Amino acid sequence: MSKKKENRPRFRDRFRYWFDNRMANGSMGLIRILVIATILVIVVIAVLILVCGFSEDGDAGGVFWETMSTVINAWMPSYEDGSIGYIILMAVAAIAGLLVTSVLIGIFSTAIEEKITGLKNGNSAIIEENHIVVLGYSEGEFTLIRQLVDASADDRRCIVIAGDAERSEMEEAIRDNVEIPKNVRLVCRNIDIYDPASVKKCCVEHAQAVIINPRNDIDTVKALLAVSSVLGENDGGVYVCAVVSRASFLLPDGFKKRRGITQLLANRILSKVIAHSCTQPGLSQTLMEFLDYDGCNLCEIGLADAAGLTFKELTGRLSGGVPMGIFKEKEGGRCVINPDRNLTVEAGDRLLVFTEFPDEVSLGAPVDVPLKVTAEAFRGGLGAGSVLILGVNEEIKTVLEELPYNTGKIRIAGADAEAREEITETCDRLREEGWRDYTLEFVRETVPRHLESMAAIIGDSAHVVLLNDHEKDEDEADTENILRILNLRTIREENGLDFSITAELRRELSQRLVDSGDLTDFVVASNMVSLFLSQLADRPNLESVFRELISDEGNEIYLKKARELRLVNELTVREARIAALEQGYVLIGVMDEENGVMTPVFNPPVDRVLKLDDADRLIVIGNE
Repeated sequence: MSKKKENRPRFRDRFRYWFDNRMANGSMGLIRILVIATILVIVVIAVLILVCGFSEDGDAGGVFWETMSTVINAWMPSYEDGSIGYIILMAVAAIAGLLVTSVLIGIFSTAIEEKITGLKNGNSAIIEENHIVVLGYSEGEFTLIRQLVDASADDRRCIVIAGDAERSEMEEAIRDNVEIPKNVRLVCRNIDIYDPASVKKCCVEHAQAVIINPRNDIDTVKALLAVSSVLGENDGGVYVCAVVSRASFLLPDGFKKRRGITQLLANRILSKVIAHSCTQPGLSQTLMEFLDYDGCNLCEIGLADAAGLTFKELTGRLSGGVPMGIFKEKEGGRCVINPDRNLTVEAGDRLLVFTEFPDEVSLGAPVDVPLKVTAEAFRGGLGAGSVLILGVNEEIKTVLEELPYNTGKIRIAGADAEAREEITETCDRLREEGWRDYTLEFVRETVPRHLESMAAIIGDSAHVVLLNDHEKDEDEADTENILRILNLRTIREENGLDFSITAELRRELSQRLVDSGDLTDFVVASNMVSLFLSQLADRPNLESVFRELISDEGNEIYLKKARELRLVNELTVREARIAALEQGYVLIGVMDEENGVMTPVFNPPVDRVLKLDDADRLIVIGNE
């Protein structure tokens, strides 16, 4: 016998291999084997009864039926049912039936348990339409979900949250931290958000919007590509938006346009907010309130009576909301934010209005609004003071470029030789371009951590900025900044100082650990990103508006002191709107002070009387 034939698998091995493959198919494979085995038992026993003559009437059909009934019912025959051979064979059939029933019950129990486990883990596909899909779940981060719930108002909405956590864990955590109204249905799924096949289970092709919300840029890009693979050439039917931290992870513009993808650069946005917030305490809180769904929001409203009015006339007559811009029908619906006061609203144009109740926005009767401003122009007498920046990251250039023009001195700790050279080049360029003319000083190569080291470099700083180290793990970087915040507060209290603190954190949970409502202004990455994502997902038609408000060019939100706007001490909100508009700003709110805490009040009644002093601040939108 040849060696080749000796190595051939035996029949027993082949049968075992076949049986193992069938068993590996799961419950259906086991049921198939059980059915085949049951049929074989019935046939063999029936044939033996007929061949051996154990049946009294010899009817083949009756024998097969009785054998099958005995196997299925697992019914033991009586000694009176026939001959001894018939009884023995039927007893064998009953025992076989008992085994079949036991195995079948076990198979069904296992299948049901597997199904329940799968449902509990959230692995099944969904069938929804016009829902919002959030790909990525971070424990302790609920701002995005809270905003999406608030945005639903009284409308029915389905929100699908997909991540790598168990469904029950996600649902329990979300419901413990977010109040889910009856009109909102929350669906959680445990899937691989980077696998197109898994993403398809979320029915993204029929969604209103898909929000990519992982914890890092690499995962964001992978999730974007997975969604893009499912949607293909997206004509805008499904709005896809995501935020990355660094410009190197931005997808090519052509690819994003074809696939209907919107990407925002988070660190650039945060750096701009930090630069403006550090010398305007309360600005980050104001921006959060501006983007929050609780209260006033940006709305696109059509008012036929507004046709023929200039933007200035509209500003003086509109009640129930603040006019912020015009969607020009003849320009393809392009929105002009804070337009020239003499720009006329034409037929077909729609208004960008900041309001809490869109249905209550209306035009009042024509009114002559006097211009109430002081004769003396503001000449920058309210200097921003000295700014101490602790820490350097890749967006330090943006911070330097966006600092207020009247910043006197900038001191930086934590810049190595390479960073110092780049920062110096940036400052020299700003001076040459005539943008800035501040004094630059490097105080330490490392960022101090201890109380004594920090106290030694505070000096005459009016504002202290804590930048986040983006090279470190977010929890580690946030913890370092939290410890520095505590030290700075101690220094401020023990020495009777009043410098403001602007701290960049990356997690919502980090702020909750240290927030005490004092002069610390927090700029939290996850919160800010969640607000932008929820706004864009719910109202994609306003994407250009939000882009301008957070971009390097165009109109932005500012806190302006009354003296900067040359406002007189006492005037109505309507008069303040007109006075601000004459100087290039749209007035959207005021900062009310109560018990030493400044709270933004948006869209105050037009007839409310404001009693201002030079330091009172107003919330405006303008282009500087």
